[in-house]
Amino acid sequence: MAIATATLDFDSYGKLMRPALPVEVPGLEALRSCPQLQRAPVEALRAIARDASLRTLNRGATIAAQGGRLDAAILVVRGKIRAVCRAVNGREISVEMFRPGDLIADGALAPETLLANDWEAVEASTLLMIPREALLSCLRAEPELALALGAELVARLERSKQLATGLALAGVQERVVSRLVAIGRQDGTLGPEGLLIRNRPTQQELANQIGACRETVSRTVSELVRQGLLTPRGRSLLVSKQLVENTTA
Repeated sequence: MAIATATLDFDSYGKLMRPALPVEVPGLEALRSCPQLQRAPVEALRAIARDASLRTLNRGATIAAQGGRLDAAILVVRGKIRAVCRAVNGREISVEMFRPGDLIADGALAPETLLANDWEAVEASTLLMIPREALLSCLRAEPELALALGAELVARLERSKQLATGLALAGVQERVVSRLVAIGRQDGTLGPEGLLIRNRPTQQELANQIGACRETVSRTVSELVRQGLLTPRGRSLLVSKQLVENTTA
């Protein structure tokens, strides 16, 4: 019976050479961290990563401007990105916020649609810019990924509808609580005491997200803290179980 033997390579000095380890394609690990792409075959992600490019941004840098177009998908690798609408009088409201692992596919799926808001970096950030055709090729080959991406778009639409409804119908305190609970459910931990937001937003960020001025938000948060409904814990914020149970956001 023949015995299989491994082929060994030696250098010019007769020293055994170690086999080269596979080189990871830049951006591949970021793609693996994206919930909508987690079920994609590794080779499909490698193909996307080979065509994609990493982009670093300083705080406040604009990725794409309102009224323009974006023909690529964006995966947040590090930092935070927001979609922000600004009025002529200078007032602004943050429509959406994106964190590491979030995929923004608007530009890839609807490249001819004019952007309704600015996309900008809330803090120093790193993005993986994915060309439209690279993402579409993956979606055509893996229909389940298209369904996952569609489900995420529906969820984003629902959050936008809740924001619009809150601006029209709810008072500032309701909007503050609703927004904090939404942030906690998206990026927090639910425990016996309530919902712990690991990285609480600043009062200005919160004001921008609910369409109120910072001073009003400051007074509202201070009153909720006084009542024991919110508890600051360093960089974190605990939203009481009572507030969570009474909020449908």
